[in-house]
Formats: sequence, structure tokens, C-alpha cells
Amino acid sequence: MIRKVDSFQHRLKIALDDAKISQSELGRRTGINRQLISDYLKGKYEAKQDKLYELAKVLNVDEGWLMGVSDKKERRHPEEDFENTNKENGDITDKDIDHYFNGLRSYKGLEISDEQKEFMRNSIKSFLESQRAMNNKQNKKK
Repeated sequence: MIRKVDSFQHRLKIALDDAKISQSELGRRTGINRQLISDYLKGKYEAKQDKLYELAKVLNVDEGWLMGVSDKKERRHPEEDFENTNKENGDITDKDIDHYFNGLRSYKGLEISDEQKEFMRNSIKSFLESQRAMNNKQNKKK
């Protein structure tokens, strides 16, 4: 289990100060009610995953850092997520799929286990491989 190293409330305040935007502006950019943002800053609530994503994106910080479970504050950029992708034709590699599923932590607040990640990873790879085989078979018939 990952140990929290700082509170969501404290890190949200830091990120908001660093971004030099108001609570109202954060609300406008994220679509989150300003009162809810105020409640986050008072420590009344912690953001659920969908809101956490929006906050982290607008504040340009890592979601794990914002939750207090990571020391890496800098947000990863989407192009880094699929660094092995063939940029010319959009092909993803096995490494891309592994990277994506290894990064999953939870779904609607429920933790995703390593076994579940492995199952999803293998299911996707099997599905894509079967699609490729079907396409090859159809191309040979032509």
C-alpha cells in the first residue's frame, strides 16, 4: 500500500498558488463548482478520480502528486505515454500496451489489482492479435 506523504488539501493549495490562478478560475477551467473547490481547500473532501484528473490537468501536476502518494510533481504529457508508438501510422507496440495497463490504479474508486491488470493487458493483446490475423486472412483472399 502506498503511504500518503502529504494531504490532498495542502498539495492542492500549493498547485493553485504555483499556477497563479484563483479558485473561481480553477472552477471555470475544470468545470468543478467553486464551492466544491473551496471545500477541497478546507479539507472537507478529497476529489474523486474524475475531478482529480481535471484538477491535475489544469494545474499541470501529476495526479499521484496531488493525491499525496507521489513525489513527482511534474505532469506527464500524453505523448510520453506512448513513446514506442510508430508516429507515422499510429501503430502501438506491446510496450505501449504494457505501459498503459501498468499505469492503471483504480476505476471509480476501486483499486485495480496486478492480476486484473494482467488479465486486461492479455485480453487486449489477444483481441488485437486476432483482428490482425483476420485482416491478414482477408487480404490473402483478395
